[in-house]
Amino acid sequence: MQAERRCEKCGQLIPWGEQACPACGEDGRFLWSVPRNTLFLLSFLALIILFLGTSFAVKAFRAKEREVAQEWYASGERELTSGRPEAALEDFRSALVYSRSDSHIELRLAHTLAAAGHFPEARAYLLNLWEREPGNGTVNLELGRLAAHSGSAAQAVQYYHNAVYGQWEDNPAEHRRQARLELAEFLLKAGQKAQAQAELIALAADLPRDPALETQVGALLLNAREYEHAGGLFRGALRLRPNYSPALEGAGEASFEMGHYSDARRYLARASRQSPLSTQSQSHLELAALIVESDPLAPRLSSQERARRTLRVFTQSMERLSGCAAARGASFANELQPSDLQKLHALASALRPKVRDAKLARDPDLMMKVTDLVFAIEKATERECGEPQGLDLALLLLARMQEGGNP
Repeated sequence: MQAERRCEKCGQLIPWGEQACPACGEDGRFLWSVPRNTLFLLSFLALIILFLGTSFAVKAFRAKEREVAQEWYASGERELTSGRPEAALEDFRSALVYSRSDSHIELRLAHTLAAAGHFPEARAYLLNLWEREPGNGTVNLELGRLAAHSGSAAQAVQYYHNAVYGQWEDNPAEHRRQARLELAEFLLKAGQKAQAQAELIALAADLPRDPALETQVGALLLNAREYEHAGGLFRGALRLRPNYSPALEGAGEASFEMGHYSDARRYLARASRQSPLSTQSQSHLELAALIVESDPLAPRLSSQERARRTLRVFTQSMERLSGCAAARGASFANELQPSDLQKLHALASALRPKVRDAKLARDPDLMMKVTDLVFAIEKATERECGEPQGLDLALLLLARMQEGGNP
């Protein structure tokens, strides 16, 4: 029986009576027979293989998640296009489950929530996105729309401005123009015309040469009573498309509001030949034509034509004065304290014998005196009996222009 000794291969003690090392055996085929460096290398390689396998599995799983998320997202877009926002909501929520960090899906979900009328929830999602990306143009635009819907004017202006000056993934100039357009429309609906004018003037200064876009902004400026800038945009559109009916009608309306009645008639007449005018534009066309054909102070008239027009408007104003007095139940009889209508009637009665074509043609001062009286009658009868129609309205507009006021 052999005494206890150490194994030459692994260094372990071989018990009494044993011929071979129980740890590695005589043939050296056990684990402990492997040199330590080799064992470490094999272990390291095994770990690498395990890591690569796990990484591949994780990537494959995430790719599958993205694929499923995109399928739900596409389904949501189809539902939204079909006018079913509630069904689209479920699809977008499912897409977000499989792609939790996708801000694009969150934004689409918020947009759909707003479209479905779930405004508080939409706002919550958008505010969460805004905290992560306060300069995101799309997020600010959606928040501006929600604020406008709720009537929060100050917040709406703030978010819309953030959108105008924010960051956009594509077509930033186009998106910024659209944001400012929406802001201007909101301000007009809110009755804040001065602020709307400022936004629209800033927008007009940076418009591309596009007749439709120039006409759209011009129409908003027209609503904001910024007639000069509106007219400039309409004329710019017409330089690109001379027979563009909306621009012709807009140019006519702007000209009418500025008291340029000859231009208004020209533009509106051209527009009417392209397509039917709106009720207001048709009325303004007729009124502008009446003004141009009746104005006794129009330039380049012969003395005979000026006299003829003066006689016509004098006769018309006398009829208006009599009709207004009758409607008011007033009398032109002498009173201790005559009214404005009575005073004007007395002046007109004193001038009537002199108002003849021949005499007016020879006496420019008399012509101006009669014209001033006509304008005074039209303004007084408007105060007493309300706004007139037809030729009387044409004379009233001329009277306002004559005194430097708005037509």
